[in-house]
Amino acid sequence: MALMQFYNRIRNLAPLIISLSLGTAFWFYAKTDSVITTYMKFPIKVETSRNLIVTTISPDSLTLRVTGKLRLQQILQNTVPRIKASYNHTGMFTIALEENSLRFPVWLRVKEFDIIEPDSIKIHLDSLIQKKIPVILIEGLHSSPGEVTIKGPRSIIENISYISPDSIPKGNITTITIVDKLIEVKPRRIRIKR
Repeated sequence: MALMQFYNRIRNLAPLIISLSLGTAFWFYAKTDSVITTYMKFPIKVETSRNLIVTTISPDSLTLRVTGKLRLQQILQNTVPRIKASYNHTGMFTIALEENSLRFPVWLRVKEFDIIEPDSIKIHLDSLIQKKIPVILIEGLHSSPGEVTIKGPRSIIENISYISPDSIPKGNITTITIVDKLIEVKPRRIRIKR
């Protein structure tokens, strides 16, 4: 009997919960359907060919005047526009910023925007290389694997001849990280043998 009453209460609550959910969704859609114009600041990401890497961007952000629905602008707050660098060699370059050179994810359909500042950005492109280097530990310890692959700008990578783990663990696994965000280390976890 008590089980039947509980079932009837839940059955009566289901339409109420569905109605509340749909009402909230419709309210949010109507609330964010208004078109507004705002100024938004974005970080810049420059896309290059596979064998090049951007080591510096100056300035590293841009300001846009965006006109669109409020919900689009809320999504844009977590978006990074991309600029295509069409250079296929290393060096310092200046890229003029124009509306047609700026790319947002296609599904956002960002169409109405103006670049407020800057007019151009300066980038430095370096060769992207990778090499294997040994893992150096204190005497009496060995690592598996004994070497790791690092990948990054030639100007930085060519000066690295070995790497040490972040710390000697109490267990037998540790990590390897490099402060420079341009460098990737594989594998990042190594096993320590005593």
